[in-house]
Amino acid sequence: MKAKTITGYEPRFDIDLKRGKVGEDKVLDTLDALAESRIEVKTDYGVWKTGNLFIEFEKQNRDGDWVPSGIEATEADYWAFAFRDGALIVETSRLRDIVNAYKADGAIGFRPGNSHSAGARGVKLPLAALNMMLTSFGDDREEKPAEA
Repeated sequence: MKAKTITGYEPRFDIDLKRGKVGEDKVLDTLDALAESRIEVKTDYGVWKTGNLFIEFEKQNRDGDWVPSGIEATEADYWAFAFRDGALIVETSRLRDIVNAYKADGAIGFRPGNSHSAGARGVKLPLAALNMMLTSFGDDREEKPAEA
C-alpha cells in the first residue's frame, strides 16, 4: 500500500501551499522508499540525558585491533533512531557524511567495552545539530520553492 496525504482545499492553510507540498512529497517519497529498503534501527537510551547520539564507526575485535563497524560497516539504506514517542529516520549516506564531518573536526568519542559489547569509537552527535542539518533544505536544493 502506498502512503498518501490528505488533500483538498483548506483556506486556512493555502498561504504556504507550495512549501507544504514540498514537505508532503518528501514524506511520501521517504515512506515509499522505506518500504523497499533495508533499515538499521538504533535505540540510544542515553540521548534523553545527554542530548547526543553515539554513532559508532569502529569497534575493537578480540585481538584488540580496530575494525569498521556501525555506520562504516552497515549495509542498510537508512538508519532509524527509536525514541519514546517516535523515530528519526536518516539516509545512511547522509548520516555517513555528517559523521565524517565530525570525525574530520576531531569530535571522536570512545565507549569502553564490557561483558556484553566490545569497545567502540564513534562520534557524539548532538541531536539538535543533527536536526538542524537534516531539516535545512539549503539554497541549492531543487525542492525549495521559489520565493513568492
